[in-house]
Amino acid sequence: MSSIAYLSTAPSLLVCLDFDGTISELNPDPYAVKPHPVALEAIERLAHAPNTEVAMLSGRHLEGLRRVFPLRNPVVLVGSHGAEPGPELTPEDVEYLDAIEKQLEAIAVPPAYVEVKPYQRVLHVAPVGDAAERERMLAEALRIQTPRPVTPGNNVVEFSAVDVSKGSWLRAHKQRFAATLFAGDDVTDDTALAVLGPADVGIKVGVDVAGVDEMATFLKALADARC
Repeated sequence: MSSIAYLSTAPSLLVCLDFDGTISELNPDPYAVKPHPVALEAIERLAHAPNTEVAMLSGRHLEGLRRVFPLRNPVVLVGSHGAEPGPELTPEDVEYLDAIEKQLEAIAVPPAYVEVKPYQRVLHVAPVGDAAERERMLAEALRIQTPRPVTPGNNVVEFSAVDVSKGSWLRAHKQRFAATLFAGDDVTDDTALAVLGPADVGIKVGVDVAGVDEMATFLKALADARC
């Protein structure tokens, strides 16, 4: 049985998707992106299908995700790799993020920049044209000594004040469903793929499907079969 045929008949289904690189092409300008129209239509249909939930599980903070992803309830929006919505930061957490931000600002040579998220600080180097310079800044950021989570990604290094990952969020949330589909493209998505069980389906964009276009085609086929 194909994965689409299997997922289409699951008694209850969670469709959990990354955004950037999964249903939207990557872009050095994070707010110049748009979700693939075929994927967006399929997500909307799936979100209204019986016994089906769609969750967008993004590394973007919630405000940033809402700026580029137009759908709302019943689609569940989860930001900051599962941390948002989440706990209030302690004074120690805030102090830690401030210190990390200062260190990253010292590393970031424009047009590289430091993104401020509620629970994280992120070095972005994608706008830098010189590959060697990008790698130098990423390597320098990774040398920062910290006991808290550090996650490298596609032209980013992220420092988090909370120990939450896409995997920890998905592990807890998927318990209510008979089957889960998770799709993502980056290193940060590997934690979610790792918690999938035998009743679930995982897709690594760029490996299991060629890219955003093929992922959109998969979602349309699933929506056609389940809705």
